[in-house]
Amino acid sequence: MKRQIQIAMYTLSLLLASSSLAAQDYAYHPELSDSFTVNLGWMRSKNSFRAEADLGDDLDDLIDFGDVLGVDGHSTFFNGQLKWKFGTERKWSLAGQYFSNSATGRVELDRDVEWDGNTFRKGTFVESGVKIRVARLFLGRSFFKNDRNDFGLGVGLHDLKLDLYIEGEIKLNDDTTGVRRYPVGASQVLPNIGAWYNFSPAKKWLIHGRVDWISASIGDYNGHMWNANAGINYQAFRHVGFDLSWQYFNLNANVDSDDWNGGVDLQYSGPVIAITGNW
Repeated sequence: MKRQIQIAMYTLSLLLASSSLAAQDYAYHPELSDSFTVNLGWMRSKNSFRAEADLGDDLDDLIDFGDVLGVDGHSTFFNGQLKWKFGTERKWSLAGQYFSNSATGRVELDRDVEWDGNTFRKGTFVESGVKIRVARLFLGRSFFKNDRNDFGLGVGLHDLKLDLYIEGEIKLNDDTTGVRRYPVGASQVLPNIGAWYNFSPAKKWLIHGRVDWISASIGDYNGHMWNANAGINYQAFRHVGFDLSWQYFNLNANVDSDDWNGGVDLQYSGPVIAITGNW
């Protein structure tokens, strides 16, 4: 076993030495010149969930799932991204992002809560949950690009799937329905416009930022969405780096579908720590 460990350490040393030698062949961060970049990270998010079923036109009726229903205000979840640059001088790019988060809570209500045509009475125990999945695809073109800078614009799609529920007893006078779950949900593909800017002050460092935005009435949704990220990357080896960034996602919309007629205001924000690969 000791010999196997020595061989493994020797092999790792050779790989690191090779990476160090290969790192001398570029003047600025190689992510600006390489064709592929993958980002595998974990996000520590501060969450804000506000939603309602049978909303009407009064946004003040949105229920705060954190304050009222005890849904977790913080989450840790996977946040992955992939980018492919192609074409003349690699000015075209296709990028993808995926994250999914589920948060739940259980609380004794200190007031009545109206949800999907039902009233959960003060003093009863309820369980609730919010689950969102976001898959992003973005096609862009660089309009200012050199060894140190990359600025571009593009269009994309966000495939959103959102599910919420409240579970508990509905009391009618002295009677009760027993414990029942009342879920609502919707899914929609939303187009968006976006921009990014990357700057390399030195060969091992990259400062990066991007933003996606839409405000429109499309399908079951009427509202706006923001998806932004900004951070810094350190290229430890020729093809491997480490990234620290801040992610912000907000969806504020009215929803009118067969499964849900209401409104939602969701926000995820927090740091993302990731390992990156580029080639």
